[in-house]
Order: sequence, then structure tokens, then C-alpha cells
Amino acid sequence: MKTQRSGRPLWLLCTLALALAAAALRRWQLATAFEGELNLAVPMAPASMALGCTLVIAGAAFGLLAAGQRVVEPPRGEKRKGRWDRALSAPGDPIALAVMVLAAFLMLAAAPLLFQEGWGMWRTFQNSVDKTGNNGVLMLATAATSLVGGVGLLTVAQASYRGRGHGKGAIVLPAVNGCLWLMELYRGHAADPVLWDYVPLLLAVVGSMLMYMDWGGLSSGQPRPRRTLWLAGMTAVLTAVALAGDWQWGEALLLLSQLVTAFVVLSRLPVNLEHPTWAARVSIPEPEKQWLDEGEEEEPSGETPAGEIQEEQPHE
Repeated sequence: MKTQRSGRPLWLLCTLALALAAAALRRWQLATAFEGELNLAVPMAPASMALGCTLVIAGAAFGLLAAGQRVVEPPRGEKRKGRWDRALSAPGDPIALAVMVLAAFLMLAAAPLLFQEGWGMWRTFQNSVDKTGNNGVLMLATAATSLVGGVGLLTVAQASYRGRGHGKGAIVLPAVNGCLWLMELYRGHAADPVLWDYVPLLLAVVGSMLMYMDWGGLSSGQPRPRRTLWLAGMTAVLTAVALAGDWQWGEALLLLSQLVTAFVVLSRLPVNLEHPTWAARVSIPEPEKQWLDEGEEEEPSGETPAGEIQEEQPHE
């Protein structure tokens, strides 16, 4: 049987090209699509229209790739326990382990920067007469959960390297960080007159949250591998758009962490879907071993069939 070529290069190349194109259009938008002292958005600016069309094209392209993604099913009647737990595993692969550890340390490194920013907001709020501003509590919570999310990524990296299903559920911890970060973004930028200043960042965080949750769903009985690939591709493109804009260092580290994680999914999941680890351990009985050929008598097994009475042999 001829081994089919993996679709991983197509996923990676398509995502990289769309991410670079979207980032370049975002820089063009920032340079030409805003005017005035408040940098109000220019209606129907060519850069904004081109960026929007690129994001739509990215969604459609990833949809076509996901629809054509080959997923090997287990043989009928064979129960492959924990099949999806290994869908993103890379047993014994040091490069995959190093990339996952890099994503974890990027998230961990963001924690002190976010804490410093949140503490500054808290002190400013305490010294301010107006108590309606941002008190920095959500930023401090985002800093704390980035530590938890980094530990979760390290746990998943270890489980993937050892080929175990146990520990994969920790991937939902970065999603918790994204939830609090999303609330902080809305709290800090909701009154911005220029919506495009934070909407790309908002969409990037939403995409990463859904990607982490779908990754966790592979181990919790709700596998949607094609949707997980689509979300990883869109997360990479939206994160590239957010990195092309304005950001703080803590936000940049979190964005880089989810960008690395998205490419981990795009690199590892297609291969494991097409050439799964359980396939080498599946033994399918050959037909001649399942059914006896015509004219071949069954050897006695020493057991009496149900419903039949064994005749007593006379003793000599």
C-alpha cells in the first residue's frame, strides 16, 4: 500500500503566506487608513478593505484545507481507547518538545511585565480622585493566569513528549488566561474612538481561546480535529495582524506564545491524523484465520458446546 503524502507542508506554507500578507496590510492600514488628531478611521480605506478581504480569504482557504484533510479511522469493531489523546503527541521528538517549552516560557515571561503594568494601574487608581477608571485588577488577574497557563503548556509538552494522554487536559489553562485577558482588553479599550486599534488583538485572543479549548476537546471526548486545524490557522493569521500593530511587551509575549502554539498544532496534527500512532499497533486478523476453509475440520478444543451432551466413553 502506498503511503499518502502528508498535508502538513500545505498547512504551514498557506498559513505563513497569509499571516505575512495580513501583517503587511495591517502596517499599510496603520499608515494610511487613519487621520486627524484622534486618528479616526477613514471610511472605505483601501488598506482596511484589503485587510478584511484577506481575512475572509484566509477563513475560506483554511476551510477548504480542513475539508480535504485526511483522517484515518480505526478498523470497524476495534476500540482505540485514548485515540484522540495522542492526536497532538510527538513521542521522543526533542524539537517538538523544545517548541512547546518555548511557547510555555514566553507565556511565563509575560507574567512579571503584566503584573508591573497592572500594579501601576492600581496605584494610579488609588491616587486618583475619579474612581471610574481602570483599577488594574483584571490586568493583575491576567498576569496570575499567565503563570498558570505557562505551567499548563509545560505539562502538555511533557505529556506529548512521552506519548501519554494523561495531562493533556492542562491545555485549557491557557484558555483561562485568554478569557481574563479578553475582559481586560475590552475594559481598557472599549472607549477607544479607533476600533481597529484593539479589534485585531481582540480577535487574536478569541481565536487562541477557541483553539486551546478544541485542543482540550481532543482529550475530553469531543474531538473536532478539522475545526481545530481551522482555528489554529486563523489564530496564526490574526495574531500576526495583532503583532503588526501597537502593543505592550507583556501582550507581545502572550501573542508570540499563542503564535508558536498555533504552528505546533498545524505541524503536528495533520501528520497524526494521516499516520496515527495507534495504526502501527493495530493487528487485523487475516481472513484465513477468521473463518475455516471449506472442507477443513475444526480441531477439538476440549470444551463441550452449549446445548450438547457429551457421551460417556466405555472404559476398557
